[in-house]
Amino acid sequence: MPPIIFSEKDLDVIAYYAPRPNYITAKNVKAQAVNLSKFDGRNVGEIDNKIVLIESGDPGYDWIFTRGIAGLITKYGGVASHMSIRCAEFGIPAAIGCGVVFDNLVSADYIHLDCKSHKIEPIRGA
Repeated sequence: MPPIIFSEKDLDVIAYYAPRPNYITAKNVKAQAVNLSKFDGRNVGEIDNKIVLIESGDPGYDWIFTRGIAGLITKYGGVASHMSIRCAEFGIPAAIGCGVVFDNLVSADYIHLDCKSHKIEPIRGA
């Protein structure tokens, strides 16, 4: 920054980036939510037919695709990420790279994930 600001030209404005999820498939699913970050890796429990939430999906989470999950939501990642590609391969509805939206979903009991309409709705107390 210049030591003295004389006009608006001396300032740069950086717009805040609001992350938008990358939706995989055009499917619509409503299912119970399971936040895997609550588990230590040994005591996960049943995730079949549930929407799984993980912060960042790396190949170490590939085991979830053997469990018949209903959907996947991640906080970080992009359309070319490992989990996006795996969900597309298996036809699993997903919202990858939700950013701050993810924080609102982790306490949901159920989630309505509508990939075609690009909507995610947390449902609590259902």
